[in-house]
Amino acid sequence: MNDFMKKWKEDRKFRTKIKLLAYTLFVVIVSIYAFTLDNNTDTSLINDLKENNTTKQNNKETIKIPEEYEYTIKINIDDKEYKYIGKKMLDREYISKVIDNKTINYMYKDNKYYIEDEMKIDNYMITTKDEVYDIINYNYINLKTINEYLSSSKKDSDQYLVYLKDIILGNDSEEYFVININDKKIFIDYTVLMKQFNKNINKYQVIFEIKPDAIP
Repeated sequence: MNDFMKKWKEDRKFRTKIKLLAYTLFVVIVSIYAFTLDNNTDTSLINDLKENNTTKQNNKETIKIPEEYEYTIKINIDDKEYKYIGKKMLDREYISKVIDNKTINYMYKDNKYYIEDEMKIDNYMITTKDEVYDIINYNYINLKTINEYLSSSKKDSDQYLVYLKDIILGNDSEEYFVININDKKIFIDYTVLMKQFNKNINKYQVIFEIKPDAIP
């Protein structure tokens, strides 16, 4: 120890070497610490992403859409109830629209919509999609669209919360509408969504039943 102190005082080159060695050792220690910290951070981030992805995947609810099925759709807008009753087949779809106990029959085939002649059964004339779905925009009762809503939803107990900000570009509110799936039925309360377009709406709900069962 005495020799070290003597050299430290008398030998300037020795002092320089010791300082350089100490600085190098300091840099190595700091580098090791930083590397360890980065690895821990990356691992935590990866774990968080895995957990978030798992949660999101668990929140997804996919409705299995059969190639052929029958359905009943009840639509409640304020104080009025409407119905669409249909039969989806491989090459066509039969659709009945019920308003105030009056039924209008349609057929969808080869990407075209037809309306049944009231005077001649099974005699159809070409019409438009807007005429068939004049009560509700078809997207709101389209099972593929509903699946998209479900994939964007957040599950809360037995219901799915679809936030408007996740489906409407530029919307940053915390408002949401609710989808419930139970008893082999799909219940959607579109009221909050529809108020974005018409503030006078007080109730806008859809109940979807499918046979054979498409509800997981």
